[in-house]
Amino acid sequence: MTSVLPPLPLTATPRLAPGITVDDPIADAGQWIIARDGAPAVRVSEPVAVVARRFTGDRSIAEIAAALGDPWTADDVGLIARRLDGAGLLAADADTGGSRGRRPRRRGRRLQYRPPLTLQWSVGDPSALFAALRPLTRAVAGAPGVVIGAAVVVAGVVATALGWSDIVAVLESPLPLSVIAWLGLAIVLTTIVHELGHGATLSAFGGSPRRIGVMLFYLAPAFFCDVTDGWRLSRRRQRALVALAGPAVHLVCAAASIVASRLVVDDSLHAGLVLYALSCLAIAALNLLPFVQLDGYLALMSALDWPHLRRDAMTAAGHSFLGLLGGAARSTGAADPRPESDGLHRAGRHRGLLIAYGILCRLFPVGLVGFVLYRYATSVAGLGTVPALCYLATLGLVAAVVFRALLRGAKALAASAPNPWRVAAAAVAGTALIAAVLMIPVSSARTVGFVSEGGEVRLVASAGETLPEAGTPVVLESSGILIQRRLGTAVVGDGEPHRGEIDLAALVPVTPSPLRTDGIQVALSDVRSGALPRFGRVRVDGDARSLGAWLWRTFLDVPLAALGSEARA
Repeated sequence: MTSVLPPLPLTATPRLAPGITVDDPIADAGQWIIARDGAPAVRVSEPVAVVARRFTGDRSIAEIAAALGDPWTADDVGLIARRLDGAGLLAADADTGGSRGRRPRRRGRRLQYRPPLTLQWSVGDPSALFAALRPLTRAVAGAPGVVIGAAVVVAGVVATALGWSDIVAVLESPLPLSVIAWLGLAIVLTTIVHELGHGATLSAFGGSPRRIGVMLFYLAPAFFCDVTDGWRLSRRRQRALVALAGPAVHLVCAAASIVASRLVVDDSLHAGLVLYALSCLAIAALNLLPFVQLDGYLALMSALDWPHLRRDAMTAAGHSFLGLLGGAARSTGAADPRPESDGLHRAGRHRGLLIAYGILCRLFPVGLVGFVLYRYATSVAGLGTVPALCYLATLGLVAAVVFRALLRGAKALAASAPNPWRVAAAAVAGTALIAAVLMIPVSSARTVGFVSEGGEVRLVASAGETLPEAGTPVVLESSGILIQRRLGTAVVGDGEPHRGEIDLAALVPVTPSPLRTDGIQVALSDVRSGALPRFGRVRVDGDARSLGAWLWRTFLDVPLAALGSEARA
Protein backbone atom coordinates (compact mmCIF):
# COMPACT_ATOMS: atom_id res chain seq x y z
CA MET A 1 0.00 0.00 0.00
CA THR A 2 1.32 3.42 -0.93
CA SER A 3 1.27 5.84 1.97
CA VAL A 4 0.70 9.57 1.64
CA LEU A 5 2.19 10.28 5.06
CA PRO A 6 5.21 12.59 4.89
CA PRO A 7 8.46 11.38 6.47
CA LEU A 8 9.74 13.07 9.61
CA PRO A 9 12.36 15.84 9.39
CA LEU A 10 15.90 14.58 8.87
CA THR A 11 16.98 16.22 12.14
CA ALA A 12 14.39 14.37 14.24
CA THR A 13 15.78 11.97 16.85
CA PRO A 14 13.13 9.24 17.24
CA ARG A 15 13.08 7.04 20.33
CA LEU A 16 10.91 4.03 21.11
CA ALA A 17 8.39 4.69 23.88
CA PRO A 18 8.82 3.13 27.34
CA GLY A 19 7.75 -0.51 27.27
CA ILE A 20 8.18 -0.82 23.49
CA THR A 21 10.47 -3.64 22.32
CA VAL A 22 11.41 -5.15 18.95
CA ASP A 23 11.28 -8.94 19.24
CA ASP A 24 13.08 -11.47 17.04
CA PRO A 25 11.25 -14.33 15.27
CA ILE A 26 11.14 -17.62 17.17
CA ALA A 27 12.58 -19.54 14.20
CA ASP A 28 13.75 -19.01 10.64
CA ALA A 29 11.01 -17.49 8.47
CA GLY A 30 9.18 -16.43 11.64
CA GLN A 31 7.67 -13.03 12.25
CA TRP A 32 9.22 -9.88 13.68
CA ILE A 33 6.94 -7.99 16.08
CA ILE A 34 7.01 -4.72 17.96
CA ALA A 35 5.55 -5.26 21.44
CA ARG A 36 4.05 -2.86 23.96
CA ASP A 37 4.37 -3.83 27.62
CA GLY A 38 5.21 -7.37 26.49
CA ALA A 39 2.15 -7.70 24.24
CA PRO A 40 2.68 -7.58 20.45
CA ALA A 41 1.34 -4.35 18.98
CA VAL A 42 2.23 -4.76 15.30
CA ARG A 43 3.94 -7.26 13.04
CA VAL A 44 6.73 -5.84 10.90
CA SER A 45 9.20 -6.95 8.28
CA GLU A 46 12.84 -7.53 9.15
CA PRO A 47 14.03 -4.27 7.51
CA VAL A 48 11.53 -2.24 9.56
CA ALA A 49 12.60 -4.08 12.72
CA VAL A 50 16.26 -3.34 12.01
CA VAL A 51 15.47 0.37 11.61
CA ALA A 52 13.17 0.49 14.67
CA ARG A 53 15.91 -0.91 16.89
CA ARG A 54 18.05 2.11 16.03
CA PHE A 55 15.42 4.53 17.37
CA THR A 56 17.24 5.17 20.64
CA GLY A 57 16.88 8.97 20.74
CA ASP A 58 20.60 9.72 20.42
CA ARG A 59 20.84 9.82 16.61
CA SER A 60 18.96 11.78 13.99
CA ILE A 61 17.13 10.22 11.06
CA ALA A 62 19.89 11.33 8.70
CA GLU A 63 22.56 9.75 10.93
CA ILE A 64 20.60 6.47 11.16
CA ALA A 65 20.25 6.33 7.37
CA ALA A 66 23.96 6.98 6.94
CA ALA A 67 24.83 4.21 9.41
CA LEU A 68 22.54 1.74 7.61
CA GLY A 69 24.07 2.55 4.26
CA ASP A 70 22.83 1.66 0.81
CA PRO A 71 19.98 1.20 -0.14
CA TRP A 72 18.53 3.10 2.83
CA THR A 73 17.76 6.81 2.45
CA ALA A 74 16.83 9.36 5.07
CA ASP A 75 13.32 9.56 3.61
CA ASP A 76 12.88 5.78 4.06
CA VAL A 77 13.92 5.98 7.72
CA GLY A 78 11.78 9.07 8.28
CA LEU A 79 8.70 7.37 6.83
CA ILE A 80 9.13 4.36 9.15
CA ALA A 81 9.52 6.73 12.09
CA ARG A 82 6.34 8.56 11.05
CA ARG A 83 4.39 5.29 10.93
CA LEU A 84 5.68 4.17 14.31
CA ASP A 85 4.83 7.59 15.72
CA GLY A 86 1.30 7.39 14.30
CA ALA A 87 0.87 4.00 15.96
CA GLY A 88 1.91 5.44 19.35
CA LEU A 89 5.16 3.46 19.49
CA LEU A 90 7.55 6.40 19.81
CA ALA A 91 8.20 8.30 23.02
CA ALA A 92 6.09 11.39 23.63
CA ASP A 93 9.14 13.45 24.50
CA ALA A 94 11.18 12.33 21.47
CA ASP A 95 12.03 14.95 18.85
CA THR A 96 9.65 13.65 16.18
CA GLY A 97 7.61 16.72 15.56
CA GLY A 98 4.32 14.95 15.94
CA SER A 99 3.67 13.02 19.13
CA ARG A 100 4.24 15.60 21.86
CA GLY A 101 1.67 15.56 24.60
CA ARG A 102 0.88 11.85 24.40
CA ARG A 103 1.31 10.15 27.75
CA PRO A 104 3.90 7.37 27.60
CA ARG A 105 2.78 3.92 28.69
CA ARG A 106 4.29 2.49 31.82
CA ARG A 107 6.22 -0.73 31.49
CA GLY A 108 4.81 -3.88 33.02
CA ARG A 109 1.45 -2.57 34.19
CA ARG A 110 -0.43 -5.30 36.03
CA LEU A 111 -3.87 -3.77 35.49
CA GLN A 112 -4.76 -3.02 31.88
CA TYR A 113 -8.01 -1.87 30.30
CA ARG A 114 -8.76 -3.06 26.78
CA PRO A 115 -11.68 -1.26 25.12
CA PRO A 116 -14.55 -1.65 25.03
CA LEU A 117 -15.22 -3.84 28.10
CA THR A 118 -12.17 -5.90 29.07
CA LEU A 119 -10.14 -5.38 32.24
CA GLN A 120 -7.05 -7.57 32.73
CA TRP A 121 -5.01 -8.07 35.88
CA SER A 122 -1.70 -9.87 35.36
CA VAL A 123 -0.57 -12.03 38.27
CA GLY A 124 2.84 -12.92 36.86
CA ASP A 125 5.13 -13.99 34.03
CA PRO A 126 4.76 -17.77 33.41
CA SER A 127 7.57 -18.04 30.86
CA ALA A 128 9.99 -19.77 33.25
CA LEU A 129 7.38 -22.35 34.29
CA PHE A 130 6.50 -23.22 30.71
CA ALA A 131 10.16 -23.38 29.72
CA ALA A 132 10.74 -25.94 32.47
CA LEU A 133 7.71 -27.97 31.38
CA ARG A 134 8.52 -27.81 27.66
CA PRO A 135 9.61 -31.48 27.34
CA LEU A 136 6.33 -32.60 28.92
CA THR A 137 4.19 -30.25 26.87
CA ARG A 138 5.85 -31.38 23.65
CA ALA A 139 4.99 -34.97 24.53
CA VAL A 140 1.37 -34.12 25.29
CA ALA A 141 1.00 -32.00 22.16
CA GLY A 142 2.56 -34.74 20.05
CA ALA A 143 0.89 -37.61 18.21
CA PRO A 144 0.29 -39.83 21.30
CA GLY A 145 -1.47 -37.02 23.17
CA VAL A 146 -3.62 -36.14 20.15
CA VAL A 147 -4.63 -39.81 19.67
CA ILE A 148 -5.59 -40.21 23.33
CA GLY A 149 -7.57 -36.97 23.31
CA ALA A 150 -9.43 -37.97 20.15
CA ALA A 151 -10.27 -41.37 21.66
CA VAL A 152 -11.71 -39.69 24.76
CA VAL A 153 -13.85 -37.39 22.62
CA VAL A 154 -15.22 -40.33 20.61
CA ALA A 155 -16.03 -42.17 23.84
CA GLY A 156 -17.84 -39.07 25.07
CA VAL A 157 -19.99 -38.90 21.94
CA VAL A 158 -20.99 -42.56 22.38
CA ALA A 159 -21.74 -42.05 26.10
CA THR A 160 -23.90 -39.01 25.29
CA ALA A 161 -25.95 -40.98 22.76
CA LEU A 162 -26.45 -43.88 25.19
CA GLY A 163 -27.33 -41.68 28.19
CA TRP A 164 -29.37 -38.93 26.59
CA SER A 165 -32.46 -39.63 28.72
CA ASP A 166 -30.36 -39.38 31.90
CA ILE A 167 -28.97 -36.04 30.73
CA VAL A 168 -32.49 -34.68 30.18
CA ALA A 169 -33.54 -35.92 33.63
CA VAL A 170 -30.68 -33.99 35.23
CA LEU A 171 -31.67 -30.80 33.42
CA GLU A 172 -35.26 -31.20 34.64
CA SER A 173 -34.26 -31.40 38.32
CA PRO A 174 -33.03 -28.91 40.92
CA LEU A 175 -29.49 -29.23 42.24
CA PRO A 176 -28.10 -29.38 45.79
CA LEU A 177 -26.16 -26.25 46.70
CA SER A 178 -23.10 -28.39 47.39
CA VAL A 179 -23.14 -29.67 43.79
CA ILE A 180 -23.45 -26.11 42.48
CA ALA A 181 -20.48 -25.05 44.61
CA TRP A 182 -18.30 -27.97 43.45
CA LEU A 183 -19.45 -27.42 39.86
CA GLY A 184 -18.42 -23.77 40.02
CA LEU A 185 -15.01 -24.72 41.44
CA ALA A 186 -14.50 -27.37 38.75
CA ILE A 187 -15.36 -24.91 35.98
CA VAL A 188 -12.92 -22.36 37.38
CA LEU A 189 -10.10 -24.94 37.60
CA THR A 190 -10.82 -26.19 34.09
CA THR A 191 -10.72 -22.64 32.76
CA ILE A 192 -7.28 -22.28 34.31
CA VAL A 193 -6.18 -25.49 32.59
CA HIS A 194 -7.72 -24.13 29.37
CA GLU A 195 -5.43 -21.11 29.55
CA LEU A 196 -2.46 -23.26 30.48
CA GLY A 197 -3.23 -25.33 27.38
CA HIS A 198 -2.67 -22.25 25.23
CA GLY A 199 0.62 -21.55 26.97
CA ALA A 200 1.77 -25.17 26.87
CA THR A 201 1.11 -25.44 23.13
CA LEU A 202 2.94 -22.19 22.44
CA SER A 203 5.84 -23.42 24.58
CA ALA A 204 5.92 -26.73 22.70
CA PHE A 205 6.41 -24.77 19.48
CA GLY A 206 9.26 -22.77 21.02
CA GLY A 207 7.37 -19.65 22.08
CA SER A 208 6.91 -18.12 25.51
CA PRO A 209 3.68 -16.93 27.18
CA ARG A 210 4.15 -13.36 28.38
CA ARG A 211 1.48 -12.86 31.05
CA ILE A 212 -1.14 -14.83 32.93
CA GLY A 213 -3.95 -13.49 35.07
CA VAL A 214 -7.66 -12.84 35.53
CA MET A 215 -9.96 -10.51 33.67
CA LEU A 216 -13.47 -9.23 33.17
CA PHE A 217 -14.27 -10.01 29.53
CA TYR A 218 -17.44 -8.17 28.48
CA LEU A 219 -18.51 -8.23 32.16
CA ALA A 220 -17.92 -11.99 32.52
CA PRO A 221 -15.09 -13.13 34.84
CA ALA A 222 -12.41 -15.21 33.10
CA PHE A 223 -8.74 -16.12 33.10
CA PHE A 224 -6.23 -15.31 30.39
CA CYS A 225 -2.81 -16.42 29.22
CA ASP A 226 -1.14 -13.97 26.85
CA VAL A 227 0.10 -16.06 23.92
CA THR A 228 0.40 -13.21 21.43
CA ASP A 229 4.05 -14.22 21.26
CA GLY A 230 2.68 -16.82 18.84
CA TRP A 231 2.90 -14.20 16.09
CA ARG A 232 6.62 -14.82 16.11
CA LEU A 233 5.99 -18.41 14.97
CA SER A 234 6.77 -19.07 11.32
CA ARG A 235 3.78 -21.29 10.44
CA ARG A 236 0.11 -20.36 10.38
CA ARG A 237 -0.86 -23.87 11.46
CA GLN A 238 1.15 -23.54 14.66
CA ARG A 239 -0.46 -20.21 15.51
CA ALA A 240 -3.93 -21.64 14.89
CA LEU A 241 -3.20 -24.69 17.08
CA VAL A 242 -2.11 -22.42 19.93
CA ALA A 243 -5.52 -20.72 19.76
CA LEU A 244 -7.45 -24.00 19.52
CA ALA A 245 -5.62 -25.70 22.39
CA GLY A 246 -7.91 -24.09 25.00
CA PRO A 247 -11.23 -25.25 23.50
CA ALA A 248 -9.64 -28.68 23.01
CA VAL A 249 -9.03 -28.87 26.78
CA HIS A 250 -12.70 -28.14 27.48
CA LEU A 251 -13.84 -30.61 24.82
CA VAL A 252 -11.74 -33.43 26.25
CA CYS A 253 -12.88 -32.62 29.79
CA ALA A 254 -16.52 -32.65 28.66
CA ALA A 255 -16.11 -36.04 27.01
CA ALA A 256 -14.28 -37.55 30.00
CA SER A 257 -16.93 -36.22 32.39
CA ILE A 258 -19.88 -37.61 30.43
CA VAL A 259 -18.15 -41.02 30.30
CA ALA A 260 -17.55 -40.89 34.06
CA SER A 261 -21.21 -39.99 34.68
CA ARG A 262 -22.21 -43.36 33.18
CA LEU A 263 -20.07 -45.17 35.74
CA VAL A 264 -21.19 -43.57 39.03
CA VAL A 265 -24.28 -44.49 41.06
CA ASP A 266 -24.55 -41.49 43.37
CA ASP A 267 -27.31 -39.20 42.06
CA SER A 268 -25.66 -35.94 43.12
CA LEU A 269 -22.29 -36.91 41.66
CA HIS A 270 -24.00 -38.07 38.45
CA ALA A 271 -25.83 -34.74 38.11
CA GLY A 272 -22.67 -32.79 38.80
CA LEU A 273 -20.68 -34.69 36.16
CA VAL A 274 -23.42 -34.22 33.56
CA LEU A 275 -23.68 -30.49 34.19
CA TYR A 276 -19.91 -30.14 34.23
CA ALA A 277 -19.72 -31.83 30.82
CA LEU A 278 -22.44 -29.60 29.38
CA SER A 279 -20.78 -26.50 30.85
CA CYS A 280 -17.43 -27.45 29.30
CA LEU A 281 -19.10 -28.06 25.95
CA ALA A 282 -20.86 -24.69 26.09
CA ILE A 283 -17.64 -22.90 27.03
CA ALA A 284 -15.78 -24.56 24.16
CA ALA A 285 -18.52 -23.58 21.70
CA LEU A 286 -18.54 -19.97 22.95
CA ASN A 287 -14.77 -19.73 22.67
CA LEU A 288 -14.90 -20.86 19.05
CA LEU A 289 -17.16 -18.00 17.95
CA PRO A 290 -15.00 -15.65 15.84
CA PHE A 291 -16.81 -12.35 16.47
CA VAL A 292 -14.97 -11.28 19.63
CA GLN A 293 -11.36 -11.79 20.59
CA LEU A 294 -11.79 -15.34 21.81
CA ASP A 295 -10.02 -18.47 20.63
CA GLY A 296 -12.12 -18.92 17.49
CA TYR A 297 -11.21 -15.45 16.29
CA LEU A 298 -7.53 -15.96 17.08
CA ALA A 299 -7.56 -19.24 15.14
CA LEU A 300 -9.28 -17.62 12.15
CA MET A 301 -6.94 -14.64 12.26
CA SER A 302 -3.94 -16.97 12.40
CA ALA A 303 -5.19 -19.21 9.60
CA LEU A 304 -5.70 -16.17 7.35
CA ASP A 305 -2.44 -14.60 8.54
CA TRP A 306 -4.30 -11.32 9.12
CA PRO A 307 -3.20 -9.86 12.49
CA HIS A 308 -5.92 -7.19 12.73
CA LEU A 309 -8.75 -8.93 10.91
CA ARG A 310 -11.52 -7.91 13.30
CA ARG A 311 -10.37 -4.30 13.54
CA ASP A 312 -10.07 -4.03 9.77
CA ALA A 313 -13.48 -5.62 9.24
CA MET A 314 -15.18 -3.21 11.64
CA THR A 315 -13.34 -0.31 10.01
CA ALA A 316 -14.55 -1.47 6.59
CA ALA A 317 -18.11 -1.68 7.91
CA GLY A 318 -17.80 1.83 9.36
CA HIS A 319 -16.41 3.23 6.12
CA SER A 320 -19.26 1.60 4.23
CA PHE A 321 -21.84 3.13 6.56
CA LEU A 322 -20.27 6.59 6.33
CA GLY A 323 -20.07 6.15 2.58
CA LEU A 324 -23.81 5.55 2.44
CA LEU A 325 -24.26 8.90 4.16
CA GLY A 326 -22.22 10.54 1.42
CA GLY A 327 -19.28 11.62 3.52
CA ALA A 328 -16.65 8.91 3.57
CA ALA A 329 -14.70 7.42 0.71
CA ARG A 330 -15.72 3.88 -0.10
CA SER A 331 -12.19 3.01 -1.08
CA THR A 332 -10.16 0.96 1.34
CA GLY A 333 -6.87 2.26 0.06
CA ALA A 334 -6.66 5.22 2.42
CA ALA A 335 -3.39 5.79 4.18
CA ASP A 336 -2.90 3.86 7.38
CA PRO A 337 -0.48 5.33 9.95
CA ARG A 338 0.20 1.91 11.46
CA PRO A 339 3.50 0.36 10.39
CA GLU A 340 3.30 -2.55 7.96
CA SER A 341 -0.50 -2.55 8.33
CA ASP A 342 -2.21 -5.53 6.73
CA GLY A 343 -5.15 -3.09 6.67
CA LEU A 344 -8.16 -2.84 4.53
CA HIS A 345 -6.21 -3.15 1.29
CA ARG A 346 -6.21 -6.92 1.83
CA ALA A 347 -9.99 -7.08 1.39
CA GLY A 348 -9.81 -6.96 -2.41
CA ARG A 349 -12.39 -9.22 -3.98
CA HIS A 350 -13.81 -10.17 -0.58
CA ARG A 351 -14.73 -6.69 0.58
CA GLY A 352 -18.41 -7.62 0.88
CA LEU A 353 -17.59 -10.56 3.16
CA LEU A 354 -15.27 -8.35 5.20
CA ILE A 355 -18.03 -5.77 5.71
CA ALA A 356 -20.57 -8.45 6.68
CA TYR A 357 -18.06 -9.90 9.14
CA GLY A 358 -17.40 -6.43 10.54
CA ILE A 359 -21.12 -5.89 11.13
CA LEU A 360 -21.34 -9.18 13.03
CA CYS A 361 -18.27 -8.19 15.04
CA ARG A 362 -20.08 -4.97 16.00
CA LEU A 363 -23.35 -6.68 16.91
CA PHE A 364 -22.17 -9.83 18.68
CA PRO A 365 -20.60 -8.04 21.69
CA VAL A 366 -23.92 -6.21 22.15
CA GLY A 367 -25.74 -9.53 22.36
CA LEU A 368 -23.06 -10.99 24.62
CA VAL A 369 -23.21 -8.10 27.08
CA GLY A 370 -27.01 -8.15 26.95
CA PHE A 371 -27.06 -11.85 27.81
CA VAL A 372 -24.63 -11.39 30.72
CA LEU A 373 -26.70 -8.47 32.04
CA TYR A 374 -29.87 -10.56 31.66
CA ARG A 375 -28.35 -13.37 33.71
CA TYR A 376 -27.23 -10.88 36.35
CA ALA A 377 -30.61 -9.13 36.42
CA THR A 378 -32.61 -12.34 36.77
CA SER A 379 -30.29 -13.71 39.45
CA VAL A 380 -30.37 -10.88 42.00
CA ALA A 381 -33.96 -11.48 43.17
CA GLY A 382 -33.85 -12.64 46.75
CA LEU A 383 -30.07 -12.30 47.06
CA GLY A 384 -30.11 -8.96 48.82
CA THR A 385 -29.12 -5.34 48.50
CA VAL A 386 -25.40 -5.77 47.77
CA PRO A 387 -25.81 -7.98 44.64
CA ALA A 388 -28.54 -5.65 43.37
CA LEU A 389 -26.32 -2.60 43.84
CA CYS A 390 -23.43 -4.37 42.08
CA TYR A 391 -25.70 -5.12 39.14
CA LEU A 392 -26.96 -1.52 38.94
CA ALA A 393 -23.37 -0.24 39.04
CA THR A 394 -22.48 -2.62 36.20
CA LEU A 395 -25.47 -1.41 34.23
CA GLY A 396 -24.28 2.17 34.70
CA LEU A 397 -20.81 1.22 33.44
CA VAL A 398 -22.30 -0.34 30.29
CA ALA A 399 -24.41 2.78 29.72
CA ALA A 400 -21.27 4.94 29.98
CA VAL A 401 -19.39 2.75 27.46
CA VAL A 402 -22.34 2.89 25.04
CA PHE A 403 -22.56 6.67 25.38
CA ARG A 404 -18.84 7.01 24.72
CA ALA A 405 -19.09 4.81 21.62
CA LEU A 406 -22.03 6.84 20.31
CA LEU A 407 -20.12 10.06 20.93
CA ARG A 408 -17.09 8.78 19.03
CA GLY A 409 -19.33 7.67 16.19
CA ALA A 410 -20.95 11.09 16.04
CA LYS A 411 -17.53 12.76 15.90
CA ALA A 412 -16.41 10.44 13.10
CA LEU A 413 -19.59 11.19 11.19
CA ALA A 414 -19.11 14.92 11.61
CA ALA A 415 -15.48 14.69 10.51
CA SER A 416 -16.48 12.89 7.30
CA ALA A 417 -18.51 15.91 6.09
CA PRO A 418 -21.62 13.85 5.32
CA ASN A 419 -24.55 14.86 3.18
CA PRO A 420 -26.92 16.54 5.71
CA TRP A 421 -30.04 15.34 3.93
CA ARG A 422 -28.85 11.75 4.01
CA VAL A 423 -27.95 12.08 7.68
CA ALA A 424 -31.40 13.49 8.48
CA ALA A 425 -33.11 10.74 6.50
CA ALA A 426 -30.97 8.08 8.21
CA ALA A 427 -31.75 9.58 11.64
CA VAL A 428 -35.49 9.55 10.97
CA ALA A 429 -35.37 6.00 9.57
CA GLY A 430 -33.23 4.78 12.46
CA THR A 431 -35.50 6.36 15.06
CA ALA A 432 -38.57 4.88 13.40
CA LEU A 433 -36.93 1.43 13.25
CA ILE A 434 -35.96 1.53 16.93
CA ALA A 435 -39.45 2.68 17.90
CA ALA A 436 -41.00 -0.11 15.83
CA VAL A 437 -38.74 -2.73 17.40
CA LEU A 438 -39.53 -1.52 20.93
CA MET A 439 -43.23 -1.80 20.15
CA ILE A 440 -43.01 -5.46 19.11
CA PRO A 441 -45.36 -7.41 21.41
CA VAL A 442 -43.71 -10.06 23.58
CA SER A 443 -45.06 -12.41 26.17
CA SER A 444 -45.35 -10.82 29.58
CA ALA A 445 -45.12 -14.15 31.37
CA ARG A 446 -43.12 -14.04 34.56
CA THR A 447 -42.07 -16.73 36.98
CA VAL A 448 -42.22 -16.96 40.74
CA GLY A 449 -42.29 -20.07 42.94
CA PHE A 450 -44.57 -22.32 44.91
CA VAL A 451 -44.37 -24.26 48.15
CA SER A 452 -46.43 -27.41 48.65
CA GLU A 453 -46.69 -28.66 52.23
CA GLY A 454 -49.38 -29.77 54.65
CA GLY A 455 -51.89 -30.22 51.83
CA GLU A 456 -51.65 -26.53 50.92
CA VAL A 457 -49.97 -24.96 47.87
CA ARG A 458 -48.77 -21.36 48.19
CA LEU A 459 -47.40 -18.97 45.61
CA VAL A 460 -44.17 -17.31 46.81
CA ALA A 461 -42.17 -14.35 45.51
CA SER A 462 -39.21 -12.36 46.75
CA ALA A 463 -39.88 -9.34 48.92
CA GLY A 464 -40.62 -6.26 46.87
CA GLU A 465 -42.28 -8.11 43.99
CA THR A 466 -45.92 -7.54 43.18
CA LEU A 467 -48.09 -10.64 43.55
CA PRO A 468 -50.61 -11.54 40.84
CA GLU A 469 -54.16 -10.42 41.55
CA ALA A 470 -56.63 -12.83 43.15
CA GLY A 471 -58.28 -15.04 40.57
CA THR A 472 -55.31 -14.99 38.18
CA PRO A 473 -54.76 -18.43 36.58
CA VAL A 474 -51.20 -19.77 36.86
CA VAL A 475 -49.24 -22.77 35.61
CA LEU A 476 -47.31 -25.01 38.01
CA GLU A 477 -43.96 -26.27 36.71
CA SER A 478 -41.01 -28.24 37.98
CA SER A 479 -37.97 -26.31 39.14
CA GLY A 480 -35.39 -27.74 36.75
CA ILE A 481 -31.93 -26.33 36.32
CA LEU A 482 -32.58 -25.79 32.59
CA ILE A 483 -35.79 -27.65 31.65
CA GLN A 484 -39.17 -27.23 33.33
CA ARG A 485 -42.02 -29.73 33.10
CA ARG A 486 -45.68 -28.71 33.34
CA LEU A 487 -47.17 -30.11 36.57
CA GLY A 488 -50.64 -28.60 36.61
CA THR A 489 -52.65 -25.41 37.01
CA ALA A 490 -54.03 -23.30 39.85
CA VAL A 491 -55.65 -19.95 40.62
CA VAL A 492 -54.31 -17.22 42.89
CA GLY A 493 -56.45 -17.24 46.05
CA ASP A 494 -58.08 -14.22 47.61
CA GLY A 495 -56.46 -14.68 51.00
CA GLU A 496 -54.26 -12.11 52.71
CA PRO A 497 -50.60 -12.25 51.52
CA HIS A 498 -48.17 -13.32 54.22
CA ARG A 499 -44.64 -11.91 54.56
CA GLY A 500 -41.77 -13.80 56.13
CA GLU A 501 -38.71 -15.92 55.46
CA ILE A 502 -38.84 -18.62 52.80
CA ASP A 503 -36.43 -21.31 51.64
CA LEU A 504 -34.30 -20.11 48.75
CA ALA A 505 -35.29 -23.32 46.92
CA ALA A 506 -38.72 -21.79 46.38
CA LEU A 507 -37.22 -19.17 44.05
CA VAL A 508 -34.18 -20.79 42.42
CA PRO A 509 -33.63 -24.36 41.12
CA VAL A 510 -31.84 -25.81 44.15
CA THR A 511 -32.87 -28.51 46.57
CA PRO A 512 -34.02 -27.48 50.09
CA SER A 513 -31.18 -25.77 51.94
CA PRO A 514 -30.47 -23.74 55.10
CA LEU A 515 -30.47 -20.53 53.08
CA ARG A 516 -33.50 -18.32 53.69
CA THR A 517 -34.67 -15.12 52.07
CA ASP A 518 -37.33 -12.50 52.68
CA GLY A 519 -40.45 -13.31 50.71
CA ILE A 520 -44.17 -12.87 50.31
CA GLN A 521 -46.67 -15.67 49.74
CA VAL A 522 -50.36 -16.24 49.15
CA ALA A 523 -52.43 -19.42 48.98
CA LEU A 524 -53.36 -20.97 45.63
CA SER A 525 -56.81 -22.39 45.03
CA ASP A 526 -58.36 -24.76 42.48
CA VAL A 527 -55.10 -26.69 42.23
CA ARG A 528 -55.31 -29.29 39.48
CA SER A 529 -52.26 -31.51 39.36
CA GLY A 530 -50.82 -34.80 40.40
CA ALA A 531 -48.38 -35.17 43.24
CA LEU A 532 -46.36 -31.97 43.60
CA PRO A 533 -42.77 -31.61 44.81
CA ARG A 534 -42.20 -29.48 47.87
CA PHE A 535 -40.86 -26.59 45.78
CA GLY A 536 -41.50 -25.64 42.18
CA ARG A 537 -41.99 -22.84 39.73
CA VAL A 538 -45.11 -20.81 38.92
CA ARG A 539 -45.57 -19.23 35.51
CA VAL A 540 -47.93 -16.29 35.44
CA ASP A 541 -49.12 -15.59 31.89
CA GLY A 542 -50.24 -12.04 31.28
CA ASP A 543 -51.25 -9.89 28.38
CA ALA A 544 -48.60 -9.27 25.76
CA ARG A 545 -46.49 -6.20 26.44
CA SER A 546 -44.13 -4.26 24.24
CA LEU A 547 -40.48 -5.22 23.98
CA GLY A 548 -39.57 -1.84 25.46
CA ALA A 549 -41.71 -2.48 28.53
CA TRP A 550 -40.22 -5.97 28.90
CA LEU A 551 -36.69 -4.58 28.72
CA TRP A 552 -37.50 -1.92 31.30
CA ARG A 553 -39.00 -4.42 33.72
CA THR A 554 -36.31 -7.09 33.25
CA PHE A 555 -33.22 -4.91 33.40
CA LEU A 556 -34.37 -2.24 35.85
CA ASP A 557 -37.61 -2.90 37.74
CA VAL A 558 -36.76 -6.40 38.99
CA PRO A 559 -33.22 -5.48 40.18
CA LEU A 560 -34.60 -2.39 41.93
CA ALA A 561 -37.20 -4.55 43.68
CA ALA A 562 -34.40 -6.86 44.87
CA LEU A 563 -32.93 -4.03 46.94
CA GLY A 564 -35.41 -4.85 49.67
CA SER A 565 -34.63 -8.55 50.07
CA GLU A 566 -31.86 -10.32 51.90
CA ALA A 567 -30.62 -13.92 51.71
CA ARG A 568 -29.44 -15.44 55.00
CA ALA A 569 -28.58 -18.79 56.45
